[in-house]
Amino acid sequence: SVDIMAKKKSGRTAKSNAQKNHPWKSKLAQISQIVNSYRPAKVGASYVKETLADLVKQVTYQQKPLGELIKAQEVIDSKRHSPREAGERASSGVVFAKWLNDKAPDSKLGDTFDFKWEGLAEGSGVVAAKDLKRHELFIQIPRKAMITSTQASQSPLGKVLMKDPMFGSMPNLMLAVYIMFERLNPESMWAPYLNALPRRFNLPLFFDAEELKELAGSPTYYDALKIQKQTLRQYVLTTKLLSGAGGGGGREAAGLNLPPFSYRDFRWAVSVVMTRQNQIPSTSDPKKRLLVLIPGWDFCNFRDGELTTQFNDEVDASESFTMEDVKKGGQVYIHYGNRPNSKLFLFSGFIADDNKSDYVEVVFAYPSEAAEDNYKVDLKPEDAPMAKIRRMMLQVRQLREIIQPFRIYPDGKPSEICLTWCRICVCNKAEAAEVLKAKTAVISSLGKRNERAAYALLKENVERSLQKYPTTVDQDRKLLDTATLSPNARVAVRLRLAEKVTLQKCAKRATEFLKGNCETASANDNKQV
Repeated sequence: SVDIMAKKKSGRTAKSNAQKNHPWKSKLAQISQIVNSYRPAKVGASYVKETLADLVKQVTYQQKPLGELIKAQEVIDSKRHSPREAGERASSGVVFAKWLNDKAPDSKLGDTFDFKWEGLAEGSGVVAAKDLKRHELFIQIPRKAMITSTQASQSPLGKVLMKDPMFGSMPNLMLAVYIMFERLNPESMWAPYLNALPRRFNLPLFFDAEELKELAGSPTYYDALKIQKQTLRQYVLTTKLLSGAGGGGGREAAGLNLPPFSYRDFRWAVSVVMTRQNQIPSTSDPKKRLLVLIPGWDFCNFRDGELTTQFNDEVDASESFTMEDVKKGGQVYIHYGNRPNSKLFLFSGFIADDNKSDYVEVVFAYPSEAAEDNYKVDLKPEDAPMAKIRRMMLQVRQLREIIQPFRIYPDGKPSEICLTWCRICVCNKAEAAEVLKAKTAVISSLGKRNERAAYALLKENVERSLQKYPTTVDQDRKLLDTATLSPNARVAVRLRLAEKVTLQKCAKRATEFLKGNCETASANDNKQV
């Protein structure tokens, strides 16, 4: 019995020492309890989508204990996440440039492009080493210089984590955790690249509670909250997997001698992948795509234009060409793809003025009194037969009566499928017969009565979305003229202002149509949902 008591005492002592060595462990345990308390409701085998109110409550509740965890973990991560000293980024850049020349001698570094680490509006970027013509090849990064999701999953760490379904289905998360530990390893072959990356990102993932509130009313608010909640959950699950508390990976992970990692380490790695990920063909199956980080190329900043990046199978490298003529010393931009400002904001941390790919996604509902969170709308008995026909015509087009998102473009025009939805929702029996005879997904004008009713429904839905914003366009413009906003809050206000301007244009177009001052929009060429 003495031996048993000694073992118990020894166990308590070891646990006490562990708490002393890592005082933030108790804060992590508290966060884990909070994350585990978020149990989404289920209907049968399906989870019910969380409401905006639920997300606001959850993310607000976790802010304080998360802040306490971050503060407590400064003992292990303060050097990695403190602001850089003057010239430190440039020094890291010099080391990275040498590394890139060694790993990718044909990258064209120093020939057609150079890095500029300070002094640009974006902070850092890629500049022309000489005068470049439009569509001239300026950078070429071979596969061997990239960090791929395959490398991550096949590493000793990956073999442990890939046993968990979450990592098996999320190559972006696997890649993030892989580069997190590579960054924590000073001997990593990727250290020069990872050390040259930004330490902080202007992503909603980094917003505090007050900055997040600036998105109130915006369709992007929900997604920003969701990203914050999911990232914390993924961090907690990763710590459990690697400690053994969350499954069978603990013993194998112990053999890897992994260093302790903080929430800020995890958030940084997730942000790197979120802002810089790309895809290339797999070597084993060209039809499959691998998630990759492309060192050097990923320092190019965004400008709206054309896609000029491709993967060249002949040289097994990613290549980028200039979108325009660039003078020596001028910045070389690339186009990230056709993304609306909401996606650029969520996953890159900025919005682009005059973004040709921009749109606002509005959730429509019919009848008009149906709100997004209503799953049942009572109908009068005489309306039931027509409602059933309308529902069938919508379902054929993979549309719903409520909680149906549609795009509104910066000029105020709704997409054609949005107008189709409006026309079907308000059609009478004769108009429904015309829809049933149609062989196309898009339905053009069904006559003056239907068109007026459709535009009235469009106007009601857009105006309902506008009413969700707690501020007006004029208030936002005045706020942007002040110096009181943080950089994060400023970009959030710019986003919501642009959304409101777009929605106001749409509401105005609908109003003018109803007054007889606007032609039918059936000729509108906006064909996206």
